[in-house]
Amino acid sequence: MTAPAASWVSEPGSLAQRLGQAFMAVRDETERRAASLSAEDQLVQSMPDASPAKWHRAHVTWFWEQFLLGDHAPGYTPYHPDYAYLFNSYYVSAGPRHGRAQRGHLTRPGADAVTAYRRHVDAAVLKFFSETDDAKLASLVPLLEVGFNHEQQHQELMLTDILHAFAQNPIPPAYDP
Repeated sequence: MTAPAASWVSEPGSLAQRLGQAFMAVRDETERRAASLSAEDQLVQSMPDASPAKWHRAHVTWFWEQFLLGDHAPGYTPYHPDYAYLFNSYYVSAGPRHGRAQRGHLTRPGADAVTAYRRHVDAAVLKFFSETDDAKLASLVPLLEVGFNHEQQHQELMLTDILHAFAQNPIPPAYDP
């Protein structure tokens, strides 16, 4: 998938609509890539430098919650008080974080809970876009582009990590994107 920024800037419609469409295109692609994975597939961490698929899905959600909603949406309350610790990766200024090599030990929240988290944050971001004036939204475009690119990077990492995990299985499953 190519970065949405190139197309959404000049498309017709309000800036909020265009941002919402670009945001959901990136978010939907992450879910499309995870759709064929079982809950067990999403938990596995085949080496310390890899991360489970559900962690990637939750981490990029945390990114939007932390840096867009938390910093710019007045009155937004984080979905779960422990998720910042669990899903921060290397953002030292955002607080402490769970160790990378231990991400596969996190049986909770499960894949379904991560899906619920994603849906909650998606709805909050779309609401934020719809309630925010164009001048403020325009000022956030650089952050949004970083967020889009960050999520797309994790789409690639999720694929690499699951392919490595599947290759470790003596009865190797096939990834079905």
